[in-house]
Amino acid sequence: MVPILPAEDFSSAAPNLISKDTRLWTESMLWSEAAEITSGIGYRDNILLSPFHPQGSGFFVNGLDFMTTRLPLDGWQIVGSVVGSDTHFWNDAGARREDLLHASGRVERELPGGWQAGLELRGQYEDQVLDISTSQGTPATALVEGEGFTVQPTLKKILPAGVSLKVELPIASWNFESPLDNYSELGPVLTAAWSVKTSTEISMSYSYTDQPHDAWLALDAYGGPLPQRLEIQIQKIELAWDQSWDASQHWHTSTRLIYPEKQDNGGGFFNYDEYEVVEDFRWRTDNWQIQVSGLLAYEDYPVQTSVQHGSQTLYRNTLDLSLEAERRIYKNLKTYAQLDYQRALSNEILGAGNYHSATVSGGLRYEF
Repeated sequence: MVPILPAEDFSSAAPNLISKDTRLWTESMLWSEAAEITSGIGYRDNILLSPFHPQGSGFFVNGLDFMTTRLPLDGWQIVGSVVGSDTHFWNDAGARREDLLHASGRVERELPGGWQAGLELRGQYEDQVLDISTSQGTPATALVEGEGFTVQPTLKKILPAGVSLKVELPIASWNFESPLDNYSELGPVLTAAWSVKTSTEISMSYSYTDQPHDAWLALDAYGGPLPQRLEIQIQKIELAWDQSWDASQHWHTSTRLIYPEKQDNGGGFFNYDEYEVVEDFRWRTDNWQIQVSGLLAYEDYPVQTSVQHGSQTLYRNTLDLSLEAERRIYKNLKTYAQLDYQRALSNEILGAGNYHSATVSGGLRYEF
C-alpha cells in the first residue's frame, strides 16, 4: 500500500506536485486500497450487561475493514472506509447476535494561503447491547438497534510552527428502536492543534451540540413528565496528546482528558457532568502489534437523586479495558487474541447500571 502523506504537507505546494501533462500519470496512480477480513471465536460472560443474573455464551465473530485513499498530490484528497462486524452467540441469553457497520467518505481540498476545506459523510448501523445510562437519564443497559447519518463540513487553517485551527459543523440524525428515542444533533466543533513533525501532536477542542428529541418529553427533577419535548444541550472540552516515542514509530501513546456537560430543557433530570480519562498504548513492528486501551469515567448527576439514598444525588463510575495482541504468521495472514473488560458502579446499590462483563476472543486476519 502506498503511504498516505499528511494533508498538511501540501498546504501551498500541492497543486504543483503533479504534472499537468497527463501523459506522465494516470488517475489510478493516485489511488491505493487496503482490506482486511477477520474471523474468530470467543466467550462473553455477561451478554446483556446484567447486574442480577449474568449469562454468558461462546460466539463466532466475523469482520471487515476496508479503506481507499487518493493521495493529495494535486491538492485533492479522498478517504473512504467501511468497517463492520457480525457476532453470533451460541446460546440465547437475550441477544442472539450483534452487528455493527460504519461507513464514511471524506473529501479535502488544499486552498491557497494554508487553508483546507473538507466534507465528510458518515453512516452507522448498530444492533448490540450497550450501556444507555447517559442517553436515558437513569442507569440502564439495553439491546440497542438503530442507525445514524452525519454530514460534516470542515474548514482548516494551517499556521506556522506546526499550529493549525479547525472548525467543523456536524449535522446528524439518529433513528432508534425502543427503548431509545430518535433525535438530531447540530453544533460546532472548534479545534486547535500543535504538531512537531510526525512525533507529537497536542490539541484542544470545544464542541457545543443541540440535541432535540422526536418523542421523549422533558422531565422534572423527580422524573415526572413535562409538556414540552425534550431538548438537550451538550458542551464538551477535550485535551489530547499523541506521541510517537522513537524514530521508527514502534512505540505510540495517546492520552485524552474529556469533560462533557449535559443540560436539559426541563427540571434537570437528564443533567450530568462527566470526567473521562482515555489512554491508548501501542507497540508495533513488521510482524507484531500489541495495543492496550483504557477508559475511566466518573458521571455526576447534580439533580437526579439515588433511590437507595434519598436526597443523595446519583453518581456512577465506569471502567473499560482492552488488551489485544496480533502476530503475522505468514505474508498477509495474522493471528490475534483480545481481552475486553467492562465495569460500572453507582450509588444505586441494586440499580441496573451496576455490572461487569469480560470478553475473550481470538482468530485470524487476512490482508488483501
